[in-house]
Amino acid sequence: SAVGSRPFHVPDRLPIELSATFAHIKCDDLELSVEAARGLREAVDRVDFRAPLPRELAGWSEASVSEGCTLDGQLRVGKVSAHFSVGLTAAAAPARPNVIMVQSFLRQLGGGGPARNMTHKVHVFRFGSRSSVTRNAPLDGLVSPDMDGQARYALKVIPTLVDDGWFPTVSNQYSLAESYVSAQALRSDSTAVPGVVFFYDFFPVMVQVKKERTTLLEFLVSLCAVVGGCVALASLLDGAVFSTSRVLAGEAG
Repeated sequence: SAVGSRPFHVPDRLPIELSATFAHIKCDDLELSVEAARGLREAVDRVDFRAPLPRELAGWSEASVSEGCTLDGQLRVGKVSAHFSVGLTAAAAPARPNVIMVQSFLRQLGGGGPARNMTHKVHVFRFGSRSSVTRNAPLDGLVSPDMDGQARYALKVIPTLVDDGWFPTVSNQYSLAESYVSAQALRSDSTAVPGVVFFYDFFPVMVQVKKERTTLLEFLVSLCAVVGGCVALASLLDGAVFSTSRVLAGEAG
């Protein structure tokens, strides 16, 4: 594919940049779970689990940094419909070749146990690199309500070609639909755990954004046109005022 005479490359795999903080769950109690239709071993590039910084809790949680956990990292996934989740750990995970999935936290506790506060904030969630069309992504800065169950974020990804006249780049906008399931409602699903699930799907079309710059010559022509219009209008007004004044002077005489 090309824009004009400038070729561009659409990668087969797409990096997902993720940064999120759980205010009341320690890192030892969290696990990343990825479903990938292909290339699972390459799905997770690097995801760090660490204690949150004070600024990452400021303004939305009064928890101390020792209580929570922040995830920072990048996943590289195929451009197909799939999902991944961050949830509470379990005693065992099934050995499946194309899915890493945690067992039910409720099953581990025999269907009981105290509820866990899964309130979280998504600092950054982006498909691909940052660009002018992805600067304010829907998930960036999102704070969940107080919850003990599972947050589900459904994302519709729209590939976007940004042509600035020099080097075309492919970025990815997305829309967001969010829902929350209580821990009580999760009891009916033996595979669901409290946490966050990101579902994503790709539109089969691409949006093209073309940025055009005005050349100096075009600017000068436009400026001359504006100045000429102002001069012509002033001449018309001057002639009308002069003619009116002569008529009035003749009537007075």
